[in-house]
Amino acid sequence: GRHCNGDYYPIYLSQSTAKARQPTPVHQQPAANMAKKKSGNRKKKSSAARRNNNKSPVVDPSTTVCKFYAEGRCKNGDECKFLHTTDAKGAATAPAATTTVPEVAALPAGLASSMSLFTPAQQQLATKLCTLPGTTNQRHLFEKWSSSSDSKNDDKKKALMSKLELVDQSYPDGGLLGYLSNAVTLLEKSRRGENPLEGWIPSVPKGGAFEVGTDAFLKSEELGLKEVGKCGFILVAGGLGERLGYGDIKIGLPTELATGTTYIQFYIETILAFQSRYAEPGKKLPLCIMTSGDTNAKTVALLSANNYFGMDKDQITIVQQGQGVPALYDNDAHIALDAEDPYDIQMKPHGHGDIHALLHSNGVAKAWQAQGMKWTVFFQDTNGLAFHTLALSLGVSSKMGLIMNSITCPRKAKQAIGAITKLTKGDQQKTMNVEYNQLDPLLRATVSPEGDVNDASGFSPYPGNINQLVFNLDSYVSILERTKGVMPEFVNPKYADAEKTIFKKPTRLECMMQDFPTVLQGAETEKVGFTSLASELCFSPVKNATPDGVALQSKGTHPGVAASGEADQSGAVARILRSIGCQVEEGSKVTFNGIEVTSGPDCVLKPSFAACATEFKKKFPNPAAVKISGRSSLVLSGQGLTIESLDLDGAVVIESEDGASGVIRNLTVKNKGWVKEPKTSSDVEVIRMRGYDMRRLETEKIVFKKDGSIDGNYSMEMTPKESTPAVPKELAPVAPKEAVTVAPKETVVLEKPIVSKSVPALPADLTKSAPEEKGDDQFCNGCTIM
Repeated sequence: GRHCNGDYYPIYLSQSTAKARQPTPVHQQPAANMAKKKSGNRKKKSSAARRNNNKSPVVDPSTTVCKFYAEGRCKNGDECKFLHTTDAKGAATAPAATTTVPEVAALPAGLASSMSLFTPAQQQLATKLCTLPGTTNQRHLFEKWSSSSDSKNDDKKKALMSKLELVDQSYPDGGLLGYLSNAVTLLEKSRRGENPLEGWIPSVPKGGAFEVGTDAFLKSEELGLKEVGKCGFILVAGGLGERLGYGDIKIGLPTELATGTTYIQFYIETILAFQSRYAEPGKKLPLCIMTSGDTNAKTVALLSANNYFGMDKDQITIVQQGQGVPALYDNDAHIALDAEDPYDIQMKPHGHGDIHALLHSNGVAKAWQAQGMKWTVFFQDTNGLAFHTLALSLGVSSKMGLIMNSITCPRKAKQAIGAITKLTKGDQQKTMNVEYNQLDPLLRATVSPEGDVNDASGFSPYPGNINQLVFNLDSYVSILERTKGVMPEFVNPKYADAEKTIFKKPTRLECMMQDFPTVLQGAETEKVGFTSLASELCFSPVKNATPDGVALQSKGTHPGVAASGEADQSGAVARILRSIGCQVEEGSKVTFNGIEVTSGPDCVLKPSFAACATEFKKKFPNPAAVKISGRSSLVLSGQGLTIESLDLDGAVVIESEDGASGVIRNLTVKNKGWVKEPKTSSDVEVIRMRGYDMRRLETEKIVFKKDGSIDGNYSMEMTPKESTPAVPKELAPVAPKEAVTVAPKETVVLEKPIVSKSVPALPADLTKSAPEEKGDDQFCNGCTIM
């Protein structure tokens, strides 16, 4: 047509009723017109014919050839409504038909009078939006504009055109017009109730399911540790904490109150720990953070203010997601105006699937490939358990030769979490996430009349997706080059009427990063699998406000709040310690602000100390000699620290400075420790979110210093000498028989030694024997007084 500019425009069979509409590209022309152009017969039309062409177009797909098919570019396949046929010479043919070309209507007065405010590119975009065919045009965006010029409204007009232009530039599949075209197609499919899984047969995918501490687990983790030093990390962190009752970015939230470590600090410390222990000398493991317009400046400020938490600045790349996509208020994909401002539009997030396009367009993945990275790891912003599966999943990917590995957890049948599923249709296959409300009916309609049911393990055979992904980087870069990182979109409007023509609220197109398998081709589709581990060890997101968490927990669903996130982080460490043989009690159940959690123990093992189960085994070489009560708080940090034997009933913090080493042996700590004190209200957001504060009543602190000295109540001088009279057996565990392996140059005592409040004052001269050499239950800094 005369108005064609190379874009994909929707036209409908009927302009009179919404129900009869079906999208069709303007390039799909009746064959008669195509034949006329081919023959070169270009007779000038009469004025009457031209007037006739000004009528709304009516296109019959039964007589219209799909030009995209003729050019080998039709994406709809057998579902295309138009003819897929060619003549003997390969040219598209079809029965003769006629069509008309729509008239270019005059621009809205307010827009026409304002065109001088805009750049040529913006003028062209505004004109295109107003001249889209039929009912899909966007004239309504400008119809309430004032025709008179004033500086305030002029600024608003320019701001809106800048916003529309930015969407046009950032949307990877045809700009703003492509977005609207895709929306019309998907909205029509949604209105008709089309099932995207129609014809696909589900089956259990390949992968590995593990229990922590087993031989299979440890072997896979050992294999994966050889790959950890070749990883680039992708943090999808586009969210604010407003939904949680937190006024800043979510990655700035503390993971726990014992140390106050934020999520971003914890993630970076973990990556640096893996780098120091497994990367080649001098090789830095890179981190890419995806931000949004809301979080970008705050993310940069947080990193800068904390000196990047120990990372070199050049290790971190930040890619900013676009400002979102326009919200749409009907099946014609009309853009929703701001309810209070006719010079603005409603925008909504496009989804974390944009990360693939951003990694491609910013050259991040390719740069990492050039740096010798082998794997790319995707993880979410507030899941403190994310790295417990890293080495394990890398072992699975390496052994099975996977392009993409989804980290999963066991799920109950029909549980409201997406499931990793293998789908087959003829000679096609794909292993991908299927939403729980789609999986059960799909199984019933195909291979399982009972639908999604638990197997002998007590769980569904289809593992639950937690949106943590591992990619083989070489394959990933190759696929990005082919696809530009564009993920398939979906739309999920909430209808207000049975005919599905009215939306309850504006909707938008979305994309998800876990839908990457849909763009794989050929043999690539066979190299997708999963790694499954109990959710208590790999998945505890903090994403809900407390009232929402209370409602979820009452229904048997994980609450996903700050209090549960902290409890689960310590709980996961305790589970790993138990799996290697440590004696770790479980605390009682307590409730804060309606959220029930386990009270303890609070176990915080910093990544510098240990970051996976294999490292835990090395750090606790005699696990049977480690005992931790359910009310205790344990904080360990430092690569040079080893715990041989420890009996803890209270709070202890043990650190090893960089370059220092130390062994804890026969240490008994019993004090009042730390308690979680309920706080129904607080001016501090992170306290208010949890419903409690951490009150430190008594703390034993021991620091192994680089110069060989020790700060705290642990030293060679405090070990009983061989000439000391025998200690009764029942008192023996209290006194350290041996001190650390590093001999201190001097003993450094804490400013306030920890002494039980019930112990009476000690004699001034401790070298003199007590009368009759009887044992006495009096302790000073761990010594038994005779």
